[in-house]
Amino acid sequence: MGEITAVVLGVMQDGGLPHAGCLCRRCQAAFAGEGVDYAACLALVDGRRSPAGVWLLDATPDIKYQLHLLAGALGEHPSRPGRLRPPDGLLLTHGHMGHTAGLVHLGPEAMAVRKLPVYAPAGLVQVLQDTALWRPLVQLLDLRPLVAFQPLALAPGLTVTPIPVPHRDEWQAGTVAYRVQGPRRSLLYLPDIDAWAQWPAARDTLAGVDVALVDGSFYSPAELGGRPPVAHPLVPETLALCAGLPGRVLLTHFNHTNPLLDEGDPGRGVVQAAGVGLAYTGQTFQL
Repeated sequence: MGEITAVVLGVMQDGGLPHAGCLCRRCQAAFAGEGVDYAACLALVDGRRSPAGVWLLDATPDIKYQLHLLAGALGEHPSRPGRLRPPDGLLLTHGHMGHTAGLVHLGPEAMAVRKLPVYAPAGLVQVLQDTALWRPLVQLLDLRPLVAFQPLALAPGLTVTPIPVPHRDEWQAGTVAYRVQGPRRSLLYLPDIDAWAQWPAARDTLAGVDVALVDGSFYSPAELGGRPPVAHPLVPETLALCAGLPGRVLLTHFNHTNPLLDEGDPGRGVVQAAGVGLAYTGQTFQL
């Protein structure tokens, strides 16, 4: 009997690793093929049916590689020999590049999907529909606006609930985290937030799930090279928030500058001592 599983398909900030135009040692190594990783993404796989039900949380610039990681679950397209079956749906957290750019691979130039359900905050659905550049693609999709805090049933025993969170919003399109509830366990997927202090429900929300994958973009301001602060909580702030929480918290959405990407970095010991983990591509959670 199959199970419902959450699969981590990438843990990097929007630009992935390597980062375009970057000459840092970490990106140089990745350009040479060492340590390549994808933009943050999570898949939900319902193995209780055949073919499996597959949903992606966010459509990243690396979606073609991430779909390939799911080839065994997706299986072959029913009417296009030599092609993968599309996923059963996508759920977008917000409108930034690392979370929507993968939609272009669904259009007529690539996968040419037909009426693929794409769930998103209502404001983001409106932006996609109103942007001329997106119209040829949008016509192939089935855009479905979400209602905040209203559970969406993807399959028996599997629901996803959008929870609004504060994050820079250039188009008033909204940003959500997703609370995933399976038959046995719950998971929160929250790759982007501006600051924990701006979200009074943060600690209670994290405490209410078995596993939480949360924004770990930057460890310290030193990563910014003198640039203004970026709208993400620093890792030490997240560790303080999570102190004593009953569930399992893991960091994701790492910027390519984050020292936690190095196995020998002392910050990893600080994170571990706080009872927090680092998500990694290929990691799975039974729900």
